[in-house]
Amino acid sequence: FGPIVSILVFQCHSKDRLNRLTAITWLAELIHHPHSGGDALLPYHAEVLGAIMSCISDSEIEIRKVSERTNADLLNLVRETEERFELAILLDTLTKELSGKDD
Repeated sequence: FGPIVSILVFQCHSKDRLNRLTAITWLAELIHHPHSGGDALLPYHAEVLGAIMSCISDSEIEIRKVSERTNADLLNLVRETEERFELAILLDTLTKELSGKDD
């Protein structure tokens, strides 16, 4: 499950529009999938958030719209999570994406 998340996150940064759109759409589906969504995504929340944030600022409106919905879905997923998880890594990812730092 982890490798597919990494591939999709990587493709969200692709120069190819179709790759970005497909990757963000699949990430949205993973969030809703009964076996991969929910707490199963906990180890990957930060990676997924980084990909979503990258696509939210995309020049293509369709990618932005899918990203906005996916972001809302991830936020709901985090809110509904009953397992303990490290919030600091999500905040770190969010801060880096908003400040434009890649380090």
